[in-house]
Amino acid sequence: MKIKIRKQLRHYLLMKLLLLAGLFAIISCKDEYLYDNSEPEWLGASIYDYLKANENYTYYTKLIDDLQESDKYRDVLAKTGSKTLFVADDDAFERFFQNNPWNVSSYEGLSLTQKRLIIKFSMIDNAYLIETLSNYYNGELQEGSALRRSTSVSVLDSIPHLSGDKLPDGPFWNSHKNKGMYLLKDATSWPMVHFLEGSLKSARIDNADFSLITGVERSPNDAHIFSVKVKERDITCKNGYIHVLEDVLLPPVNLAEYLDQNPDSRIFSDLLDRFSAPYYNASQTNAYNQVNPEQPIDSIFEKIYYSAWDGRVRYPDGRLIGSDLLLPFNPGRNEYVSSAAGSSMQSDMAAIIAPTNEAMTDYFENGAGVILKNRFGSWEDTPDYIIMKLLNRHLRESFLESVPGRFDKLVDNNNSPIPISPGDISSSYVGLNGVVYNTNKVYPPDDYISVYAPVLLSEDTKVFNWAVNENEFDLYLNALKSTYTFFVPTDEYFENYLDPIAYAKDVKGVMKYWYNEETSEVNATVYTYDPLTGEVGDSVNTIDNYNFIRNRLLDMLDTHIVIGDVESGAKYYFTKNGNILLVNGTGADLKVQAGFDIESGTSINVVEDGVYRQENGTTFFIDKPLQAPLQSVYGVLSKTPEFSEFFNLLNGFPATSAIFLRQTNYYGLDFNVSLFNTFNYTVYVPTNEAILQAINDGLIMNWEQIDAIQDSGEKAAEIEKLERFLRYHFQDNSIFVDGETFYKLYQTATIKNDDAVTQFGTYKDKYYRLGINSDGQNITLNTENYGTANLIREDGLYNIMTRDYIFSNSPQSYREIDGTGTGSNFENSTIITSSTAVIHQIDNVLRFE
Repeated sequence: MKIKIRKQLRHYLLMKLLLLAGLFAIISCKDEYLYDNSEPEWLGASIYDYLKANENYTYYTKLIDDLQESDKYRDVLAKTGSKTLFVADDDAFERFFQNNPWNVSSYEGLSLTQKRLIIKFSMIDNAYLIETLSNYYNGELQEGSALRRSTSVSVLDSIPHLSGDKLPDGPFWNSHKNKGMYLLKDATSWPMVHFLEGSLKSARIDNADFSLITGVERSPNDAHIFSVKVKERDITCKNGYIHVLEDVLLPPVNLAEYLDQNPDSRIFSDLLDRFSAPYYNASQTNAYNQVNPEQPIDSIFEKIYYSAWDGRVRYPDGRLIGSDLLLPFNPGRNEYVSSAAGSSMQSDMAAIIAPTNEAMTDYFENGAGVILKNRFGSWEDTPDYIIMKLLNRHLRESFLESVPGRFDKLVDNNNSPIPISPGDISSSYVGLNGVVYNTNKVYPPDDYISVYAPVLLSEDTKVFNWAVNENEFDLYLNALKSTYTFFVPTDEYFENYLDPIAYAKDVKGVMKYWYNEETSEVNATVYTYDPLTGEVGDSVNTIDNYNFIRNRLLDMLDTHIVIGDVESGAKYYFTKNGNILLVNGTGADLKVQAGFDIESGTSINVVEDGVYRQENGTTFFIDKPLQAPLQSVYGVLSKTPEFSEFFNLLNGFPATSAIFLRQTNYYGLDFNVSLFNTFNYTVYVPTNEAILQAINDGLIMNWEQIDAIQDSGEKAAEIEKLERFLRYHFQDNSIFVDGETFYKLYQTATIKNDDAVTQFGTYKDKYYRLGINSDGQNITLNTENYGTANLIREDGLYNIMTRDYIFSNSPQSYREIDGTGTGSNFENSTIITSSTAVIHQIDNVLRFE
């Protein structure tokens, strides 16, 4: 403890002396100062004099001497100043000359640039004890949080000229292939990464993490610059501190440059480089030419990656880059600052999970990536927007959040877990701006393995892919904890779709949706349509209204998604928006129908090779869009003679209590059931004979009898009685005759308003219930008053699917809107929501009294 306090005191006094020396030089040339003619004994020599006086630093002092003429470093390190220097002794240099990445075997083999990099990268402008290196100031003192600090390296110290074969492939690189170019890999400073006791504890990086990150072992209180251990620290000189390293410190490269140089990450690096370009850097060109007027360079370019964070959002030609082609950050920026760190470079850096070439090849050839191979043939031919999804999964904006000890909490930007484990790491690299984990596995995005993947990767599903993206359904379909069935009409079959709003008009039309390659949008061509013959005529209009297309395809998407497995053995399945699908068969032999398809006798089939078993369900490519019901409850009841008596009772209510209504500002196919609320229902329709018998028995009155009542109170009571009677025939949840055996209680639309005891023990102010008993072929209904009714199958008036829509439209022009889309009102129409219901005829009325 005394030694630590003494060091801190010396550091404090040293900084005071350095500051005071400068201050007195400015304000006083004559007044005597305590240390004008003498220095404290503990202060020692200057950094240069200390190294010169010790026989084991001859190589390092020779570096300083050799750079005196060009950089004046002997003057800097021999006189007053404030520097921190990380030096290597002669033994370290001897080992360096035996084996190093520069392939230099002797001091004489070092170039001036290499000498300059060794000196400048080991120097920090300010005096730091090892333990204070982990502190930094960001508005206020941040103790123990610093991982990086800027060195003295200038970007102008090393500007290589790259030949064309060393440049990436790409439209903005190819024009430089013949002559090559002077290229900065980045124009920001070169930071030093230090792993110190305080910062490691602050970041909760234990020794096991450190070993995986750096490839070396550490003991308590060790200090490392990158992976090089500090073997002697805090040598106090009058102009700063010296820290002695075990090995010569060479400047590493940034993450992007490392991946480019590492032969084992060639595939991943090539994919990453697709999203980079050379940008002319006028300021660095001018600065270099001012310093080197005898050897001017015409143009210095900078390699910059496409990213809204520290990168570029426009191509070199000025065109805006699509947001789906932007990386989460620029992996080539030396001074990378994570968004979580604010403006402080010191506290965090980036990380990249980089699968090796072997891992990338194995994934593509044998793993889940075979779907990519089958679609595109090679990594090189896989489109940029597909590759970007993979890269975004592997580029980590925060190193601190990506430490091996926290791999179990690692998620991507969509909050989906990344299943990496420490055992997956084959090697690591600490660069200027973060850490690369070379892994023996690929961690594909959910887009590659979910039910959405076949749509994303297919050339034949551009319409639905556009719909998924524009309605942000990719996150929904990528949820791997859910199970989905996704029916996808391929583009060639995307025609003759009956738009619900167009179908509701006096003049009707059908749609063909198609992907516009020039605009990268979906359009709809409208054709005339005769509903009586089903004949489709000539095209009369093309709609490119974004909101119209997006709204219609959203409704369509909802009808093509089933939560669950449609090959479970049942026949009827609910879609995401409450529509019902009838499914027969499995796999490639599966056939599916929605409500209108059943009504029109249209069978929809799976296309050849159209079954995709994915991580969270199955995707089926089908030969026609599913057509949801285009008939309402009102429409079915009003047009079916066998339902006429029940319909007449429902349709006779005054406006104040109407069961069928058309809202003031919203319209449907015709009239909607007022009892419905964006859910699925069952409507039980007694036969005409059963209704007439109930009237004859005095259980209810018809409207002729009710209208004849003179007393208003008595009349209102009969209307309420009839309404409650009818409501008991409307049930929450749709049920079908589909071979399933069950017995279950369901709520109706009638509220119990007394304490009378009923069969199902329903409490007052709760909805009366029905007991539904199905043997798979027949359904029996049990009522609250112990009555029964049976579903009638002989006439086929069961399992009738309906849909009550709510459309937003102008009430003044509702019927006048041309369903072929030639009027602007049609293009501005919107499907707001809907309710679905199935209708069954039964042989008796349902009663609760």
